[in-house]
Amino acid sequence: MRLKTPFTFRGLLLAAGLMAATLLAAPARADDTLDRGIGSEWSSLDPHVNFDAAAGWIQSDVYEGLVTFDPTGKIIPGAAESWEASADGKTYTFHLRDGLKWSNGDPLVAQEFVDGIYRTLNPATASEKGYYFYSTIKVTGAEAIANGETTDIASLGVTAPDARTVVIAMDTPAPHILDLMGSFQVTPLHGPSFAANGAAGFIDPAKVVSNGAYVIKEVVPQSHVLLERNPNYWDAANVKIPFVKYHVTEDVSTELKRYQAGELDVTYDIPLGQLEQLKAEIPDEVKTFASTYLIYYSFNLSKPELANIDLRRALSLAIDREVLEGKIVKGEAVPKLNYAGGFDPEYHGPDIAEAAMTQAEREALAKELYAKAGYGPDNPLKLSIASTVAEINTRRAQGIALMWKKVLGVDAVVNAQERKAWLDLFYTDDWDVFADNLVGDFAGPETFLSYMRPSAEPGYDWVKPEYDAAMDVAATKPDKASRYEALAAAEKILLDDYIFAPLAIEPYRHLVKPNVKGFEASAAGYHNSQYMTLE
Repeated sequence: MRLKTPFTFRGLLLAAGLMAATLLAAPARADDTLDRGIGSEWSSLDPHVNFDAAAGWIQSDVYEGLVTFDPTGKIIPGAAESWEASADGKTYTFHLRDGLKWSNGDPLVAQEFVDGIYRTLNPATASEKGYYFYSTIKVTGAEAIANGETTDIASLGVTAPDARTVVIAMDTPAPHILDLMGSFQVTPLHGPSFAANGAAGFIDPAKVVSNGAYVIKEVVPQSHVLLERNPNYWDAANVKIPFVKYHVTEDVSTELKRYQAGELDVTYDIPLGQLEQLKAEIPDEVKTFASTYLIYYSFNLSKPELANIDLRRALSLAIDREVLEGKIVKGEAVPKLNYAGGFDPEYHGPDIAEAAMTQAEREALAKELYAKAGYGPDNPLKLSIASTVAEINTRRAQGIALMWKKVLGVDAVVNAQERKAWLDLFYTDDWDVFADNLVGDFAGPETFLSYMRPSAEPGYDWVKPEYDAAMDVAATKPDKASRYEALAAAEKILLDDYIFAPLAIEPYRHLVKPNVKGFEASAAGYHNSQYMTLE
């Protein structure tokens, strides 16, 4: 999931501000409510479209997948109480709990999970999440549906032989399939609501029908989403907090002030300039922990100048990651010279080819490559960096712009926008360098590498049959060791093309009130409200 979309989050065509509605009911009492900051406004509340990490928190409260995640991110039963895999690892059979219901009381049946996956894949939905089912895992028939080659749901390797059984058949083994069966990626589709309301049924509180621990009660664009405990949820008795309110906070400094004023119980982030002070003053409320939050800067290959690999290489090598993260950003991110490494200690993938060099050597080479590409003092490259207005992102973008100026003479300006505008910009192709990010759905390298397949993310304008072939080879490997070896070979192909500059692994940073219990470290960022309590 992309934080941008998040996800990166992209292709989110449903604008909340145009379609949102609110109920006229009185707001919940504060002592019954968990107040959570989510940064920028959600990209979409459509569960089959949304690819935004912040909105993913909302989705995981409102919808439940076949599996779910405990407070530490461990996979546990969700709508499915059990499952088993075939001997060859290509087929998984999930057994739904007895008596599952939608929030309106309708029975929830297995076919509705099939319908949800089909809608995600359907080109008409304009969802980025479809790649999960044909790239990250290879569900039989999924790619043909996503490509518009067929509309026949019977061709999809996701079936419901009866009301309580979901079978997922794949062309290759996928040891990480369970990581993708959670609420953020796989939600069922309530057919009658969708037939009556279309996509508006996902955002109008009077029409939303969901199956998670909470249901949407109120949506106010640029302000908040209020959730209410779902009495028809199978485990409603163990959901302790009656209401959850997600606040649009946008600016981390404002978010901190609201937290200090008692308006928020959990923040989305922490102002970098105050991180150390807060650690000293309220150490028990500062939560920082390892993540799958990858930072990288993407180059627009459709721009003639950036189609030159020498130039892309020069721009990447001119960035001093250690100085950038340690002295400029100062947000405790871990610098990196690879893409998929640093998350699973068992994965030993490659770094960029120049990783063994000193930074001085990399900068000297960057100058040579810059000149080779036809640029110099009399012909400086002019670039725009598309970033969000978030403090950490603008600080990093400004730092990189200064490094490019100092080392190469590049004239780079920072184009900082609100998150949704920044995301929309990506699809216009009217950008040079995109301040990119991706939050892995699990700690393995495949969650990152599959996203970069041309078939998964065509927005990068990168076509590399060799990469797709290498990923296909990795998918055939049933054991972790051989699979990781094959994935490392694929990553080398990716890194050697310098379509982006890898930068860092960003930690999660939150402030959590002492009376909030159950907010634990989760590498993939799962923090379901149903496991929290207010004391």
